[in-house]
Amino acid sequence: MAAARGAGISDDRQCAIYWCNPVQHLLSFGRRHLGTALKLLGVLALWLGISAYQTRGHVPSGAAAAPAFTLTDLTGREVSLAEYAGRRVVLHFFATWCGVCKAELPSLRAVHSGLARDEALLAIVADAEDLEQVRRFAAEHELTYPILLATEEVLRAYGVDRFPTNYYLNGDGSVSTSSTGLSTWLGMRARLFFASNR
Repeated sequence: MAAARGAGISDDRQCAIYWCNPVQHLLSFGRRHLGTALKLLGVLALWLGISAYQTRGHVPSGAAAAPAFTLTDLTGREVSLAEYAGRRVVLHFFATWCGVCKAELPSLRAVHSGLARDEALLAIVADAEDLEQVRRFAAEHELTYPILLATEEVLRAYGVDRFPTNYYLNGDGSVSTSSTGLSTWLGMRARLFFASNR
């Protein structure tokens, strides 16, 4: 009977190994998966280190206020960051020649289509010298969110020297966080979610 149920292990011994001693079972599980856990921690530490290095020149999180600006959109209208006070804002810095920026466009369109009333997305194009080229780019990629023409002063104020760069602003205008490189829809939504609307 014991051989059929536990391959030679008595009922009492089987109970002790699997069910009656949960601490030992947990320790056994931990030893088996320690290597995997350490690998995941290593990947997380590497990702955090790379992120910190890439954003080292950015306006720091928790800064009193993100640098103010007034920039022109593709229709010639002036848009001020102050107009978005009280809203959580994604500032998306990109360039039309940037391949990673193009790969990020589906995520940006999805974020834009799902914005709440207290959220906004503003794209700021770095290569703004040729307005017609930027308009063609926006039409070709079906971009319906506001696109503003960057100035050197704004790029410098935000420490933008790589694309794409995203800033996530709290409702009070302070910086919640920033990132450089490809962001997914989920990553953008999570960062925007954790920004405060006050």
